[in-house]
This record gives sequence, C-alpha cells and structure tokens, in this order.
Amino acid sequence: MIQSVLSAVPSFAMTCFELPISLCKRIQSVLTRFWWDSKDGERKICWIAWDELTLPKSMRGLGFRDIRAFNHALLAKIGWKLLTKPDCLLARVLLGKYCHNTSFLKANARQAISHGWRGILAGRDLLLQHLGKAIGDGESTNLWSDSWIKPDTKLKPIGPVFFQDKDLMIADILTRESKEWNKARIANLFPELASHILSLRPSILGAKDTFTWPLHKTGNYTVKSGYYSTQTAKHQSANLLSTSGTP
Repeated sequence: MIQSVLSAVPSFAMTCFELPISLCKRIQSVLTRFWWDSKDGERKICWIAWDELTLPKSMRGLGFRDIRAFNHALLAKIGWKLLTKPDCLLARVLLGKYCHNTSFLKANARQAISHGWRGILAGRDLLLQHLGKAIGDGESTNLWSDSWIKPDTKLKPIGPVFFQDKDLMIADILTRESKEWNKARIANLFPELASHILSLRPSILGAKDTFTWPLHKTGNYTVKSGYYSTQTAKHQSANLLSTSGTP
C-alpha cells in the first residue's frame, strides 16, 4: 500500500515542481504513521528510523521512497531532456528565458526565477554528480572540467594546469586531418592517463559530443538510477560517519 498507493499519490506534482521541505516531511509523517500504527489515533513507537527504511533492500532497508530524493530524481528527468534535446519546444522556451547568457549546467538559482525553474535546477544538481560526456568531435567537451575519460569512475585529468591550457577542449588534442588522438600532445599533458585516453574512439565523421549517464547501461538517465544514486551516496556517508565515530 505504501509503495503502490501512498507514495504514488504526489508523483504527478513531483514530476514538475519541487515540493517544499515542510510538505515532504508531512507526507513522510503520513507514511510513517501508516507503517507503524495499527489503528487511527493510536500512535506507536517508530522502532527504526525512516532514513533506514528508505534504503534499498540490497542495503538492508525496505525500499520505501524518500520523498524529497525521489522528487529531485523526477525533476532530473526534465534536466536530462534539456541537455539531450535542446531543440525541443520545452528546452527552447526555458533555456531562452533563463540561460541566454550561460549554459544550463552553469546556471545559478537567482532570486527572481519561477518555482518550476528552481525545481529543475535542483534536478540538474543531481545530474551533475554523475554526468559524463561521450566524445564525438571534441568541440564541446572541456579537457579538465568535464568527465569524459571514464565517467563511471569520475576519472579526470588533474593539474597543475598552465594558464594557456586551462580552456583546452578535447578537439585541441585531436589531429586536424584524421581526427585521431594527438599522441605526442597527450603524452606531454598527462602521460599517466594516456592509456585510458587512447582506448577511446573519437568520431572521424564529425559527430557531436553527447551527454551520458554512466549509472545506466544505455547511457540515458532514468529516474530509478538517479534515485538509487542518491540513496547509495546517503548510505555511504552514513557508514563513513559511523566508522569515523567508532573508537
């Protein structure tokens, strides 16, 4: 009942808007009381914290939804559409209004923005935690800041970066004629990553770089994988805190 009915009731609104924290807590309270209480008006003790009940079953939880995390996972679906389909009507309207001076990935949540756009930015922040790039022509992928070598492990080149190299794009380490890797320049910039980089295959036909979501086998973002990533991160941080607190 909790999974199929109670948690599903606010799903439609959560696909479009970020629910206030107070409302998320009220929904969580209803779910908690439904799980632990046996009769209306008779409150019983919650023997296990809700944060533990919302963990996946593989992590010794019951798989109940964390309302706020699930809300952000749903909103990240809109962010993914803006990134991968920038020519669709929704993307042209939103990006034209809020991102005419910057990119969607770098847009800040200013004070004078709509509640809907603020929620989309919250979903965007979830995407940024694992977002990767698949190399095509290398024209739109930054050499240092984008995750392009091994997005699943977040492997990136590290500095120090010389001033003249800080704005390098992937296209700058490709040969102009054949569009293959410039091995000499790669060896000069980061020899320790040369084997990983040379294992990648840039497009020789001029295909554009694309965004990829490494937590799903298709490379496309799904709400399930996005939500699972937040729960996994929360579980790992909780384990780290408990380990550090152990004498």
